[in-house]
Amino acid sequence: MMSNWTYIVLLGAVVAVASLFLPRKQQEREAKDTRNMEIALEQFMENTELDHQELVKLVSALREEGKQQADANKQRMTELENKSMLLEQQLAFLQQQRQNDLLQAAQTMPVSGMAKAAPAADQPTIVDQEPEQPVSGIQLRYPDLFDFYRQGKSIEAIAKKLNMNKGEVQLILQLAKQEEKAYV
Repeated sequence: MMSNWTYIVLLGAVVAVASLFLPRKQQEREAKDTRNMEIALEQFMENTELDHQELVKLVSALREEGKQQADANKQRMTELENKSMLLEQQLAFLQQQRQNDLLQAAQTMPVSGMAKAAPAADQPTIVDQEPEQPVSGIQLRYPDLFDFYRQGKSIEAIAKKLNMNKGEVQLILQLAKQEEKAYV
């Protein structure tokens, strides 16, 4: 029979052997978990790198597109400025030509100087109406409008009779006044 000491020694040996195996299993699990974490982090980093590369490509494409749009806008702006200058030159030419035409028309129209100098004593003078003035170019274009206006018709009535807008009638009257001021 074995002695108590032998049992104690055997029990100690079993505990010692068991203690050696238990930490190895725990160390193996920790190592396996660490390896799994490393693999997961590597995959995450690869995915992040791919996303980063896609973003860089997208930003580059957007930057290039923005540059192309800016160049196109700059070119369009230059074209519009050139067209604007051309239209301003044409407008100046047409205004000069119109003034020349109006001067010619004014010179060829007979002007009754006596009516201006001495109105008849029994004839009332009308401040707004001066038929002896040379007729401006715009008055030649719209004779009905100016006839109605001289008769004292309202702008609304003139617009209705001539199928025009009130704003258009007002504009024509203002242009005629400006032409008269230019000749005075």
